[in-house]
Amino acid sequence: MAAQSRVPATAESGTLTQLGPLPNTYTSDISLQRMLGWYLPAETLKLIEPHLSQLGKEAVSPQVFAWNTDAETNLPYVKKYNVWGQRYAYDRLITTDGWKQLGKWGAKHGVVSLGYDHTYGVYRRTIQYAAVYLYAPSSAMYRCPMSMSDGAALVLSQRLKDLPNDHILHTVFRKLTSRGHDYWTSGQWMTERAGGSDVQNTETWATYAPLPQESKTSDVLAEGDYLISGFKFFSSATDANVAFLLAKTDSGKLSTFIAPLRKTSVGADGKPEEVSNGVRIHRLKNKLGTKELPTAELELKGMRAHLVGDLDQGIVTIAPLLNTTRIQTLLGTLSTWRRAISITKNFAKSRTTVGEPLWLIPMHLRLLADVEVKHRGAINLAFFTIAVMGLIENPSSPARHAHMPRDLTEAKVVFRVLTATSKGVVSKMSMVGVQECQEAMGGVGYIDEPDEPEFNISRLLRSAAVYPIWEGTTNVLASELVRFLMKGDNLPILSGWLGRVVSLIRTPSLAGALKQALASFLSRVTSSRPQAALLADARRVMFTFAWILAGVLLTLDAERDEDEVAMEIARRWVLLGEGGVGEFVYRDIVKPYQCFDSTSGSDEHTRLDCKIAWGVELPAKIVFGHRSLSESSKL
Repeated sequence: MAAQSRVPATAESGTLTQLGPLPNTYTSDISLQRMLGWYLPAETLKLIEPHLSQLGKEAVSPQVFAWNTDAETNLPYVKKYNVWGQRYAYDRLITTDGWKQLGKWGAKHGVVSLGYDHTYGVYRRTIQYAAVYLYAPSSAMYRCPMSMSDGAALVLSQRLKDLPNDHILHTVFRKLTSRGHDYWTSGQWMTERAGGSDVQNTETWATYAPLPQESKTSDVLAEGDYLISGFKFFSSATDANVAFLLAKTDSGKLSTFIAPLRKTSVGADGKPEEVSNGVRIHRLKNKLGTKELPTAELELKGMRAHLVGDLDQGIVTIAPLLNTTRIQTLLGTLSTWRRAISITKNFAKSRTTVGEPLWLIPMHLRLLADVEVKHRGAINLAFFTIAVMGLIENPSSPARHAHMPRDLTEAKVVFRVLTATSKGVVSKMSMVGVQECQEAMGGVGYIDEPDEPEFNISRLLRSAAVYPIWEGTTNVLASELVRFLMKGDNLPILSGWLGRVVSLIRTPSLAGALKQALASFLSRVTSSRPQAALLADARRVMFTFAWILAGVLLTLDAERDEDEVAMEIARRWVLLGEGGVGEFVYRDIVKPYQCFDSTSGSDEHTRLDCKIAWGVELPAKIVFGHRSLSESSKL
């Protein structure tokens, strides 16, 4: 045993862990690079890679962390009255410069605009969402208003062709997709006290009351034909320029509207001034996490708004926005998990325990490998969902890969299933994944220093807690999935596509296991089964489907180039019962499909743990993880 130092530690001396800076979040993320290498042509990837690399570098830069610190330590607040007790012309939501700069940073890198840049054709969504994935964990939750702006831009892009070129909504679209400092954000106001997902109980009403021609001004956006009044219980983009919202009309049915939060009015002194467009901030929410993101309760009184889409077709009109924000939420939770993994790995490289390097201790190595296996399954679900979205938005473009849907009908069914499944399943997986990363750092992982965001996993965990709730809770999404599968030919279309994709697998053991799993799954999800029973089992349906699909995608990804790590990840997911999507599964389907073998319990498994976790061969140095084993090996 080495001689121990008898010099006592002090507050400033002794053992002090020094972590190196976090690596470039693009160049260090092998999983993301594999997804882009799969779904983007080589020439497109070569064109966009310098942009992604620069964004990945800035995402862990001192400047961006300083903006995060500012946003986290100086939380938003509302100021309604001046020193004399007079109410301001509009409620002033005070946010920090750091928060504002993070928005400009995201706009500059195209986290919204890339999705509408037709230069990239069918691949523009994959490129955009790669940028979102890199931006989100460093955005201090500015990704939330950006995601809603993305959804708003999509809805508008589908409607602009039917509007004259000088219509004000063309201007709104250009602002939402700007990469300059003149960019706008949009809110999405749906949730009310009666419920979030059950929008039919909306208590917000719209009255048709167009302004007389002689009363109109140059502020066209603020002169919509409808007056909206009601109360919105959650508004996560309270500092937005415009908002999409649902309201009932005289028919009692829902319609979709867009309105600015403020408008220009002529004051008593004859000068123009900015005033509220009938929006009052009742209060800001106190939340477990996402504290830098201003979330409010809003009272609407005579808010002037423009109808978007057809009257009384609110759900149909706003549905594309919801699909978009679900994918954005999926990317937010997935990238938060990746950042937690990066921090944990950084810690493991810098730490020794029981006299041995933490990153090589077999148990810790296996934990990191397991987290990487799960994340690889999740990112496959995410980027496949995005690729299918690209097909739907570009129906004339043929699919490049055999596993993609063959036609628009098939693509719409698959996409509808994926938006619910991927968001719901990955959000739950990420919560567990981030917590594992926090625990892997011991007590220091539990510390929550708001002015030290670089290594603050507690902050990530607080933020990750919202993702299973945003854009539909797990139960809501599972119910939605099962009800969709019960309708028409949706289940036969889905099963026909997935069966065809499974048949593409060349590796016999993996193909056999996945075919068996799919057959068992389809026997459970049958139209002859009572609907109430199937709905009660909706979580198991959704998570089991996700496990099967992730296994298929992991296998197809690995078979592209026979990469050793990718093949091992697929083998562990499908055959060994490692990785996985959590406990909400049919356990007779999601199980090990291969008995214990010599590889699974040998040094070879540990070698592959190291390859999965670190991308390198296991060093020759023998590490045990406990002093008793280490000492006995020397005898």
